[in-house]
Amino acid sequence: MIVYPSERENVVEQVGSLCLRLFDTWCESRSVTALAYLMHCWPLIDSTPAALRRLGETMRDLQRYHGDQLDDDAFRALCEMATLIDELLGQPARTVRLTVPGEVPETME
Repeated sequence: MIVYPSERENVVEQVGSLCLRLFDTWCESRSVTALAYLMHCWPLIDSTPAALRRLGETMRDLQRYHGDQLDDDAFRALCEMATLIDELLGQPARTVRLTVPGEVPETME
């Protein structure tokens, strides 16, 4: 659990940086499906738990339903984002079994 407001702000900034990096990558590669998922919940208007939860759930849906369209870098960035969002929300991080490209990831709880 994050205690200090400045630590929380740093983690929110890391999440925003990951989103920006994914946005740039997906724009360059014209990954319309991934962009549609990202634009559904980002840019964040605020960093409330509801906004962060929506971002996390939307990106997990992208991984779950369109994982075959993600390259390794995007997959790792989404895993990192999920961990950061779980940290911000005070939830334990989920364990995800890494898969080969085209295989849908499974969460282990």
